[in-house]
Amino acid sequence: MLKMVGAMFAATLAAPIAQAATAQEKGILRVCADPNSMPFSNDKAEGLENRIAKLMAEDFGWKAEFFFFPQRMAFFRNTLRKKAENGEDGYACDLATSSAPEAEGAVATKTYYTSTWTMVFRDGAGMENVRQPDDLLKLPKEQLAKLRFGVFPASPGADWVFAHGFVNQMVPFQQMLGDPNAYPGQIVDVALVKGDIDVAFVWGPIGSYHAKQSKNVKLRVVPMVPDAETVTDFSIAMAVRFREPEWKAKVEDFLTRRKSDIEKILADYGVPMVSKDGVVTISGERFERPKSSVAAR
Repeated sequence: MLKMVGAMFAATLAAPIAQAATAQEKGILRVCADPNSMPFSNDKAEGLENRIAKLMAEDFGWKAEFFFFPQRMAFFRNTLRKKAENGEDGYACDLATSSAPEAEGAVATKTYYTSTWTMVFRDGAGMENVRQPDDLLKLPKEQLAKLRFGVFPASPGADWVFAHGFVNQMVPFQQMLGDPNAYPGQIVDVALVKGDIDVAFVWGPIGSYHAKQSKNVKLRVVPMVPDAETVTDFSIAMAVRFREPEWKAKVEDFLTRRKSDIEKILADYGVPMVSKDGVVTISGERFERPKSSVAAR
């Protein structure tokens, strides 16, 4: 009897332990995504980052899935670094399609586009010649004094408003909102369209996309201009976990090979694109800007 028990115990030790497969081992590209942040992503997978993720999955011969979590504080901790559930090995998701080049809590890939902060306002109304924020200073003093500027705290737009003495005309908006139904684009498609503000300073992809969605009120989008004090242009990368160099290299190889396809998707959403010489293109319109000593971040 003891021999039989011993043999069974030895066989148990020798048998391979079955482990749950990770999403990647199943051929699934599981992407960390915001459920309500157009034009980037939503829970219907209609955003530009959703489309780029689907393109990547197709390129790999995989299936794309999304793990949704609001892109607020501790986003990477609650997505990339969150353990998978339902008996699956690995993590909740394996790729964030939007990250600063200096990611905190993750490793950024190479950048795949550079955009800029913009100014959005109603077309016409004596502002036909405005092509950058400083052109507002050429407006009649009476008109300029009545403008209400919508800004996000600690943003290039807020810096411009402060620098030119329009603090009393500033209308603040919060970028990281507690309400899951709220989104940064409301500064354009709600506040600006309704007339609560006259000018919205907003991150270019958001401003341009929501301006295009406005059907009853025609809106114009112009780029901000960086200077020695204010950075307005920022490059966007993707992000993976620490200590996954092969996965990072695979993602970067995709970004290189499918660059033209990615740029077509960005163009579909009207993303303002900054070229190496500083020229900004917004929905086919080119904006030449003064040479700046400030590089994109």
